[in-house]
Order: sequence, then C-alpha cells, then structure tokens
Amino acid sequence: MGAAMKPRPELLDRYELAGSEQVGFPIDWSRVFCREAPLAVEIGYGGGEYLCWWAQRRADWDFVGIELPQDCVLRAVPQFSAAGLDNVRLLRGDARYLLRELFSTASLDRVLMQFPMPWPKEKHAKHRVYSPEFATTLADVLRPGGEFELVTDQEWYARETEAVLGAAGPFSVVISETGPIRNFHTRYERRWEKLGRETYRVVVRLEKPAIAPRRILHEEMKVMHLSQSPDEATMRSLPGRRGGSNGIVYEVKEVFYGEGGWFLYLVASDDSFSQHYYVRIGHKKDGRVLMRIHGHPRPYYTPAVRFSLEDLAAHLSVGVRSA
Repeated sequence: MGAAMKPRPELLDRYELAGSEQVGFPIDWSRVFCREAPLAVEIGYGGGEYLCWWAQRRADWDFVGIELPQDCVLRAVPQFSAAGLDNVRLLRGDARYLLRELFSTASLDRVLMQFPMPWPKEKHAKHRVYSPEFATTLADVLRPGGEFELVTDQEWYARETEAVLGAAGPFSVVISETGPIRNFHTRYERRWEKLGRETYRVVVRLEKPAIAPRRILHEEMKVMHLSQSPDEATMRSLPGRRGGSNGIVYEVKEVFYGEGGWFLYLVASDDSFSQHYYVRIGHKKDGRVLMRIHGHPRPYYTPAVRFSLEDLAAHLSVGVRSA
C-alpha cells in the first residue's frame, strides 16, 4: 500500500463518520457540519476525485460520500485534506440502507451515482437504483424539487432507470442524454472514452414526496440479564443457531472464550440489510451475568439486532429480563 493509501489518523477522524456511533437517527447533518447548507450525497464515490472536485466547486454546499470498501476512504481523504475541504464527510456501508436510515425526510438537494454496478442478472434486480425500495427512499430523502442523477456506460441501465423513475410516480425526467458534456470526468470515464464507449446521463426531479419505512430503533440498545452463567457445552453448541421470521433473522457464526467472558460473532439481517457484530457475555462483581453488544463500531440497532439479543438470552437462561 503506497503513501497515498496511508493517511494520518487525524484525517480519518476529520472526514470519516462512524454512522452507527452517532447520537440520534436520522443524523442531524447541520450539527455535523456546524452550519445550515444545501446537502448532497454521492453514492459510490470510488477514489473520491469527483467528490473532491464537486465540494471545491460548491463551497456553499455540504457533501456526504457513501462507499463500502475502506480503500476508497483511504484514497479520498488525502485529496480532501490537500484541498483544505471542510464540507465533506464519508460514510462506509451499503447506500441502499444508509441513505434511508441516516438522512431525514426532505433533507437532500441532490443525490449522484456514477457508473454503478449494473447488476444485469434478474435475481440481483433489487440492487438497481430503480428498484421500488430505492425509488421510495429517494422520494423520501430528497426535498421537493431535489434531483437524482445517474451517469452510466450501460445504455439499457440508463433507459430502464429513466422509464421506471420517470413513470407515473413521484419523479419527472429533466435530462436524458448520450455523451453528456461534463466539466469533470472520472478516471473510469476517461478510460472508457479512449475505448470509444458511450456515456449516458439521466436526471430525475422529485415532484411527489413519499415516506420510506425506517429500521433503526429509537430506543436504548438492550443489555440482557441472564439468570445463570451458561456452561461451556451450551456455548460451544451455539454456532449455526438461527432465529427469526418475516425478514428479520440472525445467525451465530462463531463462539470463543476470551479475557472477561464469552464472545459471540453474529450476523443479523433486516430484509437484506445485513450487519456483523459481536456479543459479549460476562460476569459483574455483584454476581450478575450480562449479555450486551461488544466493540466498535456497534451495529445499527434494528429489529433483527434486538431480536438476536432477546432470542439468545431466552435460550441461555430462564426468567430473563432486560436492563
């Protein structure tokens, strides 16, 4: 990993926001940026070069980039620092869910997505930007008159996005063009231009707002009191245990014993919003046996995460009560 991939820790602290560690959801972005300003999101910012250019060009706006790989954060933050930017923050995670959970209704002026994975197989259609779930999210978080922009090298993807989002629904199509003239081209765009590939751009405007159902619970994360300390045989039998229904499920992946007690590695899913996290079972000096979420960053507290704690506690002891 080169020098550009090793930013100083203070740069990560400055630009990367641990979404699940924030107080209150959706996030109050005016508190994050310490001002009231138009707010825009780039989904899948890649190396961050376009987001850096955009934030410099619109210093009167605030920007949030959402990506999955940590490498993208490491590539982006040195650029932001070199440009002296203070109007950009980065979130790491799946934008299909973070956009819905971390941004309040009518809070965004623009959402941009450039060259996303097209997900051509029909079984992956739910990942596309014109899926009903994502369309509802956009219709919630965009302000009336706010816009969603898609830039892609796949013509079919652009046409289907235009057809679905521009149908008799909450959006109207304001731009649909081939070979758009853009002031800044990403490295992928420059590469594909050399190969003679076309670029397609679709912009839709929100006309009729909607409300998207949110998953993050507005309550304290539970600490479970076990009536007794589980024995080793019971703990070793937990890997593979699953529970849940109606799109809310969890599974115990691993169990191990460490200093201070037992640790469980779990995955929980609310529909297809999956999270991985640790649960710790430990003893207090007063004899109590507690089970709680362990480590940072914590998972977002969703119904599936809550259910995993309740179900495991019920399985491990009798007469469980929550703190």
